[in-house]
Amino acid sequence: MTTHPAVGVLGIQPRGSEDFSFEQQLLLETFVTQIALAVEREMLDQAAEQAAMLAESERLYTTLLNSISHELRTPITAISGLASNLTDPQRAISDETRIEVGADIQEAADRLNRLVENLLDMSRLDSGQLHIKRDWCDVCELFGSAVNRMKKRLNSRLVSIVCAPGLPLIPLDFVLIEQALVNLIDNACAYTPQGAPITLAARVEENKMYLTVEDRGPGIPPEKLDRIFDKFYRIDGTATGGTGLGLSITEGIVSAHDGTIRVENALQGGARFIITLPLSDKAPQVREADL
Repeated sequence: MTTHPAVGVLGIQPRGSEDFSFEQQLLLETFVTQIALAVEREMLDQAAEQAAMLAESERLYTTLLNSISHELRTPITAISGLASNLTDPQRAISDETRIEVGADIQEAADRLNRLVENLLDMSRLDSGQLHIKRDWCDVCELFGSAVNRMKKRLNSRLVSIVCAPGLPLIPLDFVLIEQALVNLIDNACAYTPQGAPITLAARVEENKMYLTVEDRGPGIPPEKLDRIFDKFYRIDGTATGGTGLGLSITEGIVSAHDGTIRVENALQGGARFIITLPLSDKAPQVREADL
């Protein structure tokens, strides 16, 4: 019998009435010691892994807290300052100025709303509570809805929607895929010059539907392409705000639809995000109108 701090007490009972010989006891002691050391190493490895996970969790928490604090403060400060101008009795505000201030408040509120939506989506993805409610969707309608949501953010940008003829309906969660497209459009707006065009396109190949969002910006450094969907990751040297969650959430939404997303630099310049979604073999039943 031997003891080890990692495993406590371990005993071995011989089959017969005779005791173990000295050589047998020595051999068993060696075996038990080696087993105990192996178990202890495993426990130490688990403890080190848990410590690393805890450290990474704390780092992500700190990063998220710092990022959110900044991102929340910006639109809230704008809303507060603009609203103060509207309610200041000492200031004479024309109708034109009032409309402009109201539009600025709406823009700040939209930015705040996008941040909250991304945080909620991230929370649902991390907890496994993101439920997909599939319905038959027209991707051209999906593109139009996403662009309409980003109308103020797009401002004067030229947005082209290119849908191949005869595209089939596809079973998707309209709200979630729309949010994924909104994140991609918002990313294009953030990392391209003001006025740079954006193209949304859809096509079908080999029972898969490809949705692309392409811009005409500087593109992504090749060495950064593999990290672009990492949570909280933002390309070094960019002056734009953001939490670094949008692309990570988009990847999670697409993955929940059994799809994939990748990014590449377009030959003519700019970044091209490509969402690949599987098509269903079952076509929706179309009911004829009663006459």
